[in-house]
Amino acid sequence: MRRRAGAAGRTVRSVKRLPQLILTLLFTGALVLPGAGATLISPPQPAQVARSVQVAATLLTPDEVIALMNAGRLTEAETAARAASAAHPESARSLLLRARIQARQGRLPEARAALSRAQALPQWDEQELGVPFQSPGEIEQVMVADPAAARGLLADVLLSEGDDPKAYYLLAMTEAIARQWDASRAALARARALSPDLGFADPKSLASLERALQQNQPPVLNGPALAPSPWRYVWWGLGAVLVWFAWWAVRAVKQSMAQEEASRAARVEKAALTADELERQVQQELAGARRDTPQEQRRASRLEQLAAQVMDWQEKALADRISAALMEATYRRLHAAAQSDDAHAAYTAEEAEKAAKEQARLAAEAERRKERQTSGPSSLRKSERSSWSSGRSSSGRDNSGGSKW
Repeated sequence: MRRRAGAAGRTVRSVKRLPQLILTLLFTGALVLPGAGATLISPPQPAQVARSVQVAATLLTPDEVIALMNAGRLTEAETAARAASAAHPESARSLLLRARIQARQGRLPEARAALSRAQALPQWDEQELGVPFQSPGEIEQVMVADPAAARGLLADVLLSEGDDPKAYYLLAMTEAIARQWDASRAALARARALSPDLGFADPKSLASLERALQQNQPPVLNGPALAPSPWRYVWWGLGAVLVWFAWWAVRAVKQSMAQEEASRAARVEKAALTADELERQVQQELAGARRDTPQEQRRASRLEQLAAQVMDWQEKALADRISAALMEATYRRLHAAAQSDDAHAAYTAEEAEKAAKEQARLAAEAERRKERQTSGPSSLRKSERSSWSSGRSSSGRDNSGGSKW
């Protein structure tokens, strides 16, 4: 009985553990479907797992590879770049970094071949890749302070631009500063082979480099390694001309302003004197005017109006708003019109006629402007300009927008 009870207990415990056992078999891939002949999940092979873990652990980012390259750890950088190329054959960036590293190692043919392969991949144009390089002047500034960095910058130039004699000359100077005499001589020989006269080199720096290679002493650079561009003298001359022109223009403007101020002062003084003289004349005539008859009273009233006009001219003269000649001409006409009723009537009629003519002229000019606006040149007849052939002049709706096509 005890054995039966024990067997029954083990059976119950086995039944209770059955779901756990099934889940274990599922997750370990050991459950086999009847008649299927294969497991549901194929477990990875140990060698594959090891390789994946190793690749994931050793593959560096492009920035990390560049950091190794700039630190001078070129072998490690090249190994990392090759690993990236193996893991990502479509990567033009990995080939570009390999090319830059190989150029720094002095392996230019291999570097240029790797660069050509990178340029043939789609990623090159898709991501606008390229070899970064700086100008000779910028590299010169780096050369004395950090020859190793300048060497890398020149490697990028030789990779991207080919065998440039300027680059080799600056490389010779860089290697001499770094006391790498054999490398400096080789670079200088390469520069001479490409450009025998080295016309781009500053004569003093070239002489200093040659002495340094003879004495195995770093060159003394008191100026640029490359000869200054002859265009700088043109720019200096142009700058001098511009400075002179600016000075002349300012001087001319000041002289013109001074002349204009003097001319204005002379005009104001003359107009003010003229206005004072006219006021003296009209006041003198008013003082002797008689007012016994209605005609004499009207004459005196017209002289008073002329005196008020002269006072207004005095204010305008001080503000340079009226000339002496205009005041004199107008005063003569007003003074003549003030002498009698007939003269005043003729003057009034003459002024009314002038005003009417001016008004007619302005109206005619406005009409001509209106005609020019409405009857300008056109490729259609006037009667055809208001509508299209369908008879419609414009569309009453606009269905060009909306949320769907």
